[in-house]
Amino acid sequence: MAIVQRMRDQLKDAMKARDTVRTNFLRYWIAQLTTGSGEEVPDDQAIKKMRGILKEARGGQTAFSPEEITLIEEWVPATLSREQIARELASVSDQIKAAPKDGPAMGLAMKTLAGKDVESEDVKAVVAELRA
Repeated sequence: MAIVQRMRDQLKDAMKARDTVRTNFLRYWIAQLTTGSGEEVPDDQAIKKMRGILKEARGGQTAFSPEEITLIEEWVPATLSREQIARELASVSDQIKAAPKDGPAMGLAMKTLAGKDVESEDVKAVVAELRA
């Protein structure tokens, strides 16, 4: 079931429970993830948008409350930790070290991690550690 559909299902329960934080959160995100024509954005785009808000929140650049940030985290799949990223990149670590600059090294790392949920800052940190 699509993210927006699951949110709509949970909205009914939140309203019955009179959980105003969750109700307002779900209403906000249903509106954000629905286009003007009433179509729901695909899950990958929805997750990308929510992940962007989380990134802003971690940098202190958002008006979302801590409770709302926790709710967003419930909807966004967990990303790989730096240790997991390092394990994934172990097979190409020699190529990353041999790359002439950080850009190509990062490109190789991201290509290797394609399809996995990662934060680019974490990948950048692991690549820097490998190249040190």
